[in-house]
Amino acid sequence: MALLREIETGYLKAVGLVSFLTVFLYLARSALSGGFGVYSYVLINLLLAWLPVVFAWLLVQELKLRRWGSWQCIVLSLLWVVFLPNAWYVLTDYIHIQAFGQPGRVYDILMFSALSLSGMALGFASLCLVHKELIKRYGQVWSALWVGVVIFASSFAIYLGRELRWNTWDIIRDPSGLAITVSDRVVSPLDYPGTLSITLLFFVFLSTVYIAVWLVLNSLRKSGR
Repeated sequence: MALLREIETGYLKAVGLVSFLTVFLYLARSALSGGFGVYSYVLINLLLAWLPVVFAWLLVQELKLRRWGSWQCIVLSLLWVVFLPNAWYVLTDYIHIQAFGQPGRVYDILMFSALSLSGMALGFASLCLVHKELIKRYGQVWSALWVGVVIFASSFAIYLGRELRWNTWDIIRDPSGLAITVSDRVVSPLDYPGTLSITLLFFVFLSTVYIAVWLVLNSLRKSGR
């Protein structure tokens, strides 16, 4: 357990370092190009990517004191599920790269790569935290199924965000419109071929990477016994 906690601490420190690099590259880019507005969403998306880890950590702390069915744990679980797609959504931000000013497109690719690495790592870190709690209570098989459902839901949310421009705040600002959009695609998926293809593409990608991360963490844990 001590080794596992050390690995988790080191992992978050590493993500923090890459996140710091993202902020530095953004600030340098803005200073060189003479404006902070063009890529301002980089910092917003980075902040949103950190929220799932915060909610997952708070959930783990609450689960030490309460049942998962308590209102505190239910609220934190919902917040985690709602904000988790934001961590992986940054993978799609490459489409915003523009050829303007200095230092240019290659620099922007590196900046968005740092953002994507941060988002990916943060999303998987929060998922690992919740996955471990699920295993304690429901075993390997059921916890794996729940993780699969969460990844699929996140993949669908990424589609909604990138292709249809819905975001997390629309759950409050326009819940009826969002509900209609989701229900239409759930009830008649064949009428929206892009929905299933993009969702499955992200699901396969995220699931494969997460399995790889999980296997590495398990190997490190076992080697420390």
